[in-house]
Amino acid sequence: MLQVKRLHTATSLLFVFAALLFSPAAAFGQGYDDSFEMKNKLKVELQYADYSEYEYPEPVLFHYGVTPYQRMQPYIVNFPEKRGLIKFVRLLGDRTAAGIKYQYTDIKEDAKQHFVEGRLTRNLGESVIGLATAQLFRDSRGFSAYQGGVGGLWDISVLTSIQGDIQYYFRGEEAVPVGGRMGTWNVRLKARQVLTLSTAVQAEYVFYDSQGQDIAFRSHTAGIWLSQYLPTETAVHLHFRYYHNTMGITSFAPSMEIMQYIDWATVLSAKFRYYQNESDNVSFGESGVIVPDGLVSRAFSIQLTREFSNALLMYAKYRYYDSSLSVRMNTYMLGAVYSF
Repeated sequence: MLQVKRLHTATSLLFVFAALLFSPAAAFGQGYDDSFEMKNKLKVELQYADYSEYEYPEPVLFHYGVTPYQRMQPYIVNFPEKRGLIKFVRLLGDRTAAGIKYQYTDIKEDAKQHFVEGRLTRNLGESVIGLATAQLFRDSRGFSAYQGGVGGLWDISVLTSIQGDIQYYFRGEEAVPVGGRMGTWNVRLKARQVLTLSTAVQAEYVFYDSQGQDIAFRSHTAGIWLSQYLPTETAVHLHFRYYHNTMGITSFAPSMEIMQYIDWATVLSAKFRYYQNESDNVSFGESGVIVPDGLVSRAFSIQLTREFSNALLMYAKYRYYDSSLSVRMNTYMLGAVYSF
């Protein structure tokens, strides 16, 4: 993924900068993203997280004979205790690739999840690629969920590209632990523009429309990336994300990532992310779990990616997270991608 061939034209150089140095997907770098890629690849990833502190919140004291004792939990996403992933992408001819992914997630003590995804990517023209996906979630709490979608990427030129997709998520009434029946439309639009030979900008907008038996809300997410390549073979990515929904949750999350090319096969990256929200202590439907008001969190991660050969890429990542609610975590991840 990180190998760069000898460049013969300024256009080729510009394309490499745009595709490798300024892509937020590459910047966030957890192996590879095959959404619009046409290669045979096998990916394996293992992740483990431990809580060095988990005190929030204080228990809600019961009223004698009226309300049972209850201990609420803060709403934390993307921090499962254990996660394993295997993903295989197979090239079907010169225009089509099919992929399948299985992921096991140990979210917390009473919640385990199995996730299976099928994906089909096809070149529809010289500058247009189409994508179709189907996903199945199975939760140990006794329910399943399904999601499907289609999308596309249009490279208007080597300087400009736009990408979009629409997905629908559904779970049935048996999903009582997380709020019961829910249907959600998800629409995403993304545009990338190379401004100069060393600068690029990308904007993204995501719209959710969720309708459930217990809750219903709409949300808007807007994000913008500014990427700058420096003569020291360093790429700097600045990102700002704003989120708002009709349930009364508003958040903003700026982040900065620095990627240092040690050599053409090795990249070291470090990322810092700050998050702050305003909320009415609401819940998305999961029993005993709330989105608390005034949450402030910070996360720092460092990742080393090494391409050992044209066929094998490996990476290791460490992430530290802490919040104003006395939740502190360490997350460790190892991954490998084999290309053939």
